[in-house]
Amino acid sequence: PRVSIPGAPSSAWSKHWLLLAWGVPTLALVVRRRAGQHTASRKRMAHAAHATNLRQAYALLTASSSEAERRAANEWLVGFAKTAEAWGAAEELVRPSEAAEEVAFFAANLLYSKIKTEWHTLADAPRRQLRDALWSAACGRPSGGEGQPGPAARRLCLALAAAAARTEGLAEESTRLALSLAAAADAVQGGLAVELLGALANEVVAEEEATGAASPGRSGLRALAPAVLCALQALAPLSSSMCIGCLRALQAWLALNAGSSLASLYAGQGPLLAATLNALAAVNNEPLNLAAADALGELLTSTNSPLPASAPRGARDAAEAVAAQFGVLAREVRLAELLMSGEPADDRLFYFCRALCAFAERCVDLVAVTEGSLLPLVELLLLCAGGELRVAELSIDFWVGLQDTAVAQRHERLRAPLYRRLATLLLDKCTLPAEFTSWDEAAEDEEEFRRFREQSALEVLGACLSLLACEFVGQLQAMLQGSPPWQKLEAALFVLRGLHVQIKGALRGSAADGEGRPSAAAELQAALNQLLGFVFGQLAAWRPSGATLLVESAMRLVGAFAKWLQRDEALLRGCLRLVLEAVQAGGAPEHAAEAFRALCIHGRRRLASAAYLSELVGPCTALAGSAALASSVRLTLQEALARLVGAAPSPAEAEQLLHALVRAPCEQLAALLPHLPPSDGASVPPETAPRASDGSDGSRGSGGEASATVASTQGVEEAVATQLALIGAAIRFSDTIHVGGGGSCAAHPVFAVLSYCWPLLQDASRRGGPSVLQALLELHGRAMGCLGGGLAPLLPSILEQIGTTFCRRPVVGALECLTQAIELYGESHEAPLSDTLEKFVDAVCGWLASTAAPEAEPELLSAFFELCHRCLVFRPQLLLSLPCVASLFDAAAACVAHQEFQHTRAAITFLCLFLSGTDAANLYRESAAHCLQRSGGTLLRYCVQGLASASPANLVDHQIELLRVIAESAPTAVHGWLVAALADPGLDLGALPRQGAAAEAFVRGAAQQHATVAAFHCVASEFSRVCRGKAR
Repeated sequence: PRVSIPGAPSSAWSKHWLLLAWGVPTLALVVRRRAGQHTASRKRMAHAAHATNLRQAYALLTASSSEAERRAANEWLVGFAKTAEAWGAAEELVRPSEAAEEVAFFAANLLYSKIKTEWHTLADAPRRQLRDALWSAACGRPSGGEGQPGPAARRLCLALAAAAARTEGLAEESTRLALSLAAAADAVQGGLAVELLGALANEVVAEEEATGAASPGRSGLRALAPAVLCALQALAPLSSSMCIGCLRALQAWLALNAGSSLASLYAGQGPLLAATLNALAAVNNEPLNLAAADALGELLTSTNSPLPASAPRGARDAAEAVAAQFGVLAREVRLAELLMSGEPADDRLFYFCRALCAFAERCVDLVAVTEGSLLPLVELLLLCAGGELRVAELSIDFWVGLQDTAVAQRHERLRAPLYRRLATLLLDKCTLPAEFTSWDEAAEDEEEFRRFREQSALEVLGACLSLLACEFVGQLQAMLQGSPPWQKLEAALFVLRGLHVQIKGALRGSAADGEGRPSAAAELQAALNQLLGFVFGQLAAWRPSGATLLVESAMRLVGAFAKWLQRDEALLRGCLRLVLEAVQAGGAPEHAAEAFRALCIHGRRRLASAAYLSELVGPCTALAGSAALASSVRLTLQEALARLVGAAPSPAEAEQLLHALVRAPCEQLAALLPHLPPSDGASVPPETAPRASDGSDGSRGSGGEASATVASTQGVEEAVATQLALIGAAIRFSDTIHVGGGGSCAAHPVFAVLSYCWPLLQDASRRGGPSVLQALLELHGRAMGCLGGGLAPLLPSILEQIGTTFCRRPVVGALECLTQAIELYGESHEAPLSDTLEKFVDAVCGWLASTAAPEAEPELLSAFFELCHRCLVFRPQLLLSLPCVASLFDAAAACVAHQEFQHTRAAITFLCLFLSGTDAANLYRESAAHCLQRSGGTLLRYCVQGLASASPANLVDHQIELLRVIAESAPTAVHGWLVAALADPGLDLGALPRQGAAAEAFVRGAAQQHATVAAFHCVASEFSRVCRGKAR
C-alpha cells in the first residue's frame, strides 16, 4: 500500500524534482563548457587581432620607404614584444597557415627571445600548450632545399630547445620526440629531427654558461646520448646537407660532455667517426669540411677524450686507427705538396690541418712513448710546422705538449734529431723574406707574423735550447757570421731577446757537477757568454741605420740584457751611445728609450760619476726637450736620467744635475704659460667642463678663426702638461738622496728644485685645463712621496692649489693627491686638510645631487670614494667631524644602485666601513648612527634594488655584504625598512612576486638577528637569483 507523507509533493511533482535534481549539474557542465569555448574563441580572436597588428608592423619595418614609419614600427614592435599578448600573436604567425616564411621566421624569433627571458613567468599549463604549438608549427612549416627545414622551422626548433633547457624533463621528452621522427629515415623528417637534436644540446650548454649552474634540461640526456649518435650515424649518408647537419648536431652533443669519447665513438659508432674524418677531405664543400673539423675539435677536448700515456688498450687502438686514417687523408688532400709549395692553404686544407693538429695534441702523450706506429703522425706535424704561419701555429701545442714527457722516456727519434729539424724550421719561420722592405708591401700580415714569433715560435725554440744546448747556440752564432742579410741578422737578435729569461737562467746556474767538475751547464754558459760578447761588441760599435725592424730588435735586445751589460763598463757605455743615437735617428725611438732606461737602472752604480753624468745630461736633456719626439719617449728618457741622478755621489752634485734636468722644462713653461688664458675660478661640474676637442666652449659658432684658437689652445695645454710631467719625472727617484748630518728639508735637492719652479707651478694651476692640472697634481704627489715631512713648509700652498683646482675643474689627480696628503700629514696639518676635504665633499655631493647623468664620471667617483675610505682608515676624525657628512652619506647611498662596477664598489666599500666603524672612529660613532637613523631606509632600498635587478652580476656579493652591515648596524629597524622597500611599487623586483612566500622568507632571513655570515649570504644570494629569474 502507498504511504502518504504529509507535505510531500505529488508524484507528478516528484518527477519534475527528480529531473531538476539530475539536470542542474548537467546544465552547469554545459554552461561551463560553452563559457570555456566562448573564452577560448575570444582568446583566438584577440590573438588573431594582435597577430594582424604584428604582421602589419613587421611589414612597415621591412618594406616602408618612410623613415618615420619604420622608426614608429620599430618602437611599437619593441614595446609589444614585452607584453603578454605577444605570446599568442607570435604563436598565430608561426602556424603552417602563415604563407610568408619571413613573417613566420620573425614571429618564431620573437618567441625564442621571450622564452629566453620570460619563460619563468609562465605557468605549467601555458608552457605545455606553447611547447605543443611550437612542435606542431615546426612539423607543418614548408621545408627548404634538399629536404632540410626552412628558416622558420629551424628557428622554431631553437625556441623549443630554449624552452626544454629551462624545464625539468622537457629536454628528455623532446629528444625522444626527435628520435622517433629520425627513425623514419626520411630526408624531411630526419632534417627536422637533426635540427632539433642540435638545438637542444646547444641551448642546454648556453643556459648553463649563462647561469653558472646545471640546466634543468640536462637530466636524462646522458642516457640518450648513444641513441642520438646512432640516429646521426643513420641519417648522415642521406645527403651532403644532411651530413653537415648531423656533424653540427654531433658537435653540440659532444659539448654536453655526456660520456662520449674518441674510444667510445670508435667502438660504438665507427661509421659516424669514419664519415666525420672523410668529410675533412670532401672536395668543393667548405661547409662540410668546416663542420667535420668543428665536430672533431669538440670530440678531442680534454673533457671528452683524455688520452694519457697509460690509456687503456681500446683508447690506444682508436688513436692508432685514427692516425692511420689521417695518413691516408693527407695523401688524398696532397698535404705535403701543397704545404711545401709556399702557396696559401685553401679552406679545405686549413680545416684538415686544424683537425690533424687537434688530434695530435690530444694524443701527444701516446705519441711520445710510441714504439713506432704513431711516428708518421709526427712527420705530418712537421709538414704543418713548415707551412704558412697560420698552419704552423696549429702545430705549436703538440710540440709544447711533447715536453711533458721526459726525454729519456720518449722514442729516440723524438729527442735531439726531432728538435734539430724543428729549430731549423722555426728559425726560418722567424726570418722575414729576403725581399722584405716594409709591411705595406709585404705579403705577410704584420700582426700575424709578430704573434707567431712572440707567442708560438719562442716557446718551441726555448725547448730546442734546453735539449740541444750548445748546438742550438751554434745555430744562432752561424746566423751572425760573415755578412748575413739584415733579415737573418734581425731574426737572430729577436730569438736572443725572446729567450733572454731562459738564457739568463742558464747563466746563473751552477757550472759544476756534483763532484766539482765542469759540467754541460758550464759549456753552455761559456757558449752563451761568448755569443753575447760577440753580439754586444758588434752593437756597441754599430751606427743604427737601415731597416726599422733591425733597429727595433737591436734596441729590445739591449734592454733585455742591460743587467748582463753592467759587468763591462765599455760595453755599457757603447750601448748607451747606441740607444741615444737610435732615439735621435727615429728608427725605433720607443724601444730605444726603454733600452736607455734599462741601462740606467742596472748600470747606475757604474755610471754615477759626476763627470760622466754631466757629459750624459747635455744630449739627453736636448732629446727630452725635442718636440719632434713623442711625449712618452721624452718622459722615459727623463726618468732614466733621474735614476742616475738618484745615485749621484753627493747631494750637491744631485742638486746641480736636477737643476740641469728641470731647466729646459721651466724655460718652456715660462714661454708657454702666457698663451693660456687665466681661469675665472668658477666651479665647473665634470660633464659641463669645456673640452677643446669638441668645441664645447661655444667657440665653434664663430668660424674658422675660433676653431683655430681652440686647436692652438689645446696644443699649448698639451705642451704645458708635458713640461710639468718632465719636471715630475726628474724628481721621481730622488727619494734615494740622503742629506747627511741631520740637514733640514731645505737642504734637500728636490726642495731647492721645487722652490725654483714654484712661481711657474702656481701660474700653471691658475691657467691650466684638465690635462695641465692632472700633470701638476701628479707632480705634487711625487714631491710628497720624495720629501715626506720635508714638504711641510709648502703644504698649505699645495693644499690651496688642490682645493682651488678641484672646485674649478674636478680632476682625478686632485683626489689622489689629497688622499696621499691625508695619509702623510693627517696628524700634523689637520686644519688645512679638513678645509680642503670639506671643499671636495661639498663639490662632489652637490654635483651628484644636481646632475642628470651621475655615472658620467666613473673614474672621478671611484677616486672620491677611495679618498673617503682611506680617510676613515687613517684619520676618521677629519671626515666624521665635517658638517657635510650627512650629504656624503646620501651621495654614497645614491651610488649603490649604479651600473658601473668600479665606482659602485668603491661607494659600497666606503659605506660598509662608515657603518661598521673602526677603533679610531669610536668617538665619532654618533655621526654614523645619525646618518643611518635619518637615511637608513633609503640606503637599504638602493641596496635591495641593486640585488634585485640594477647591479651587474659582479657587484651582487658586494651588495650582499652592505645589506649585512646595515642589518647588523640597525637590527631593530631593518625589518620595517625591508617591508617598506618590497612594498614600494617603484622598486623593480624582476621575477619575484611582491607579495608571496619568497619575499616573506627573504625579509625573515635578512632581518634575523645573530645569523651567521654564511647563512645571511645564502638568503640574500637566493633572493637575487630569484629576482633575476635564475631560480624559482
